Amino acid sequence: MSLKIYIDTNIFLDSILDRDSGIARKVLLFLGEKNFEIILNDISIINIHYFSRKGIEPKKLKEYINTFLDEYIIVSVDEDILRNAINSDFKDFEDAVQYFCAKEKKARLIITNDKKGFQNSNIDTISSSDFYNQYVQ
Repeated sequence: MSLKIYIDTNIFLDSILDRDSGIARKVLLFLGEKNFEIILNDISIINIHYFSRKGIEPKKLKEYINTFLDEYIIVSVDEDILRNAINSDFKDFEDAVQYFCAKEKKARLIITNDKKGFQNSNIDTISSSDFYNQYVQ
């Protein structure tokens, strides 16, 4: 079994919309090549589609979403995750939901470009650029 890594929604958006000079895309490709188990939640897929739909052509976006569904572990957000998130000390509800999804699947690392949103996490977090600099280059 390989290391499980939860990927925050913003990493996928940075990759798809090329908001970070290709760093997020390189990180995702590296993780796939090294057979890490990539985790995201079902709501993230909805948000990725919503925020990306005006930035890329529909056919390409459909390919991205199908890749996520085919290659990644998808966590379904359920009542327990929502209750844990809303009753947690996280300041941002969406970050709390992502954290509890990561915890549900026993992720060992969260890659996010919003580390301040995960200050209450007991799962290690790292930005995509730090991950790239430490492991990919």
